[in-house]
Amino acid sequence: MISQLPKQYQYLQADIDELNELLHKLFLATDQTVQTPIINLLHAGGKRIRPLLCIICSRCSPNRSNEVLIIAAVLEMIHMASIIHDDVIDHAVLRRGEPTVHYTYNPQIAIQVGDYLFSYALEIATQLEDKTIHRRLATTLTWLVKGELAQLNTRYQIDQSVKNYFMKIRNKTARLIATCCEVGAKLNQAPPSLQNQLANFGYYLGMSYQIKDDLLDFSDYHQTGKDSKTDLLEGYLTLPTLLALSDKTIYNQVHKLFNQGSSRAGSDDREIIHLIKQSGAIEQANQVSHWYLMRALKVGRSLPDFPEKPLLLQMAAGLAKRTH
Repeated sequence: MISQLPKQYQYLQADIDELNELLHKLFLATDQTVQTPIINLLHAGGKRIRPLLCIICSRCSPNRSNEVLIIAAVLEMIHMASIIHDDVIDHAVLRRGEPTVHYTYNPQIAIQVGDYLFSYALEIATQLEDKTIHRRLATTLTWLVKGELAQLNTRYQIDQSVKNYFMKIRNKTARLIATCCEVGAKLNQAPPSLQNQLANFGYYLGMSYQIKDDLLDFSDYHQTGKDSKTDLLEGYLTLPTLLALSDKTIYNQVHKLFNQGSSRAGSDDREIIHLIKQSGAIEQANQVSHWYLMRALKVGRSLPDFPEKPLLLQMAAGLAKRTH
């Protein structure tokens, strides 16, 4: 959403650098079995969107807590754990242009590493003075896992509703991003009404972000740095495909693909992707993503002024141009 901090916000780079150092330090203190894979994932990069949102939103209040980087690190750890699990579920080989944890080791180790990160993140969060934040994180994590389970339970099921899709991305993605924005403000004792505004901003942004991410699955590897077309070929229906299923030809082709499972033919895969792209479903899904983005920007513009507010809006607006 933002590849480099604008010049007037370069002072935030010190926070990001300190965050990366804190994460590295925390990971060095982990069990030797999980240490190497999570440090490798940390060094593979990443946009640090979630902790950056937390840091920016914490500045909506004149108060300054010395725990902001701790909560930012916890949020990034939760995100890292979720993508390790996602890569196992999707059988993804690449993440950020590098081999995934499950591909480098095996799915069992990857699942354990992800579980360890989830529990370690909550353990670190117990250090926070405000215990309601720990409860908020635990609730968010519960919703995230519910989203993962719902995704697994609907694998290879062609008769799904768009409403069901929205429920899954709400739980898996939007609630976490909403929490990132909310707890940053809460940590610095912003008024409850402002915390709620930021949570709503994060929710709409998260919905738009995930739909955009699902759209990028129809892009080439060179754009995204990860396997493309993974979702459909692994039996998961995202918004572009769900919208395209109103075309009977596409419905029948996807039904055939799901019935074939691992024995599918590559030429059939390419034909379905081509049909989906030709159906107009990509454009329709983009419009839905844009609708959520406009809602996020509307909430964001209504926020009280603070120095980093323009950056928050810029990050959201950058979503429309996102290519990876």
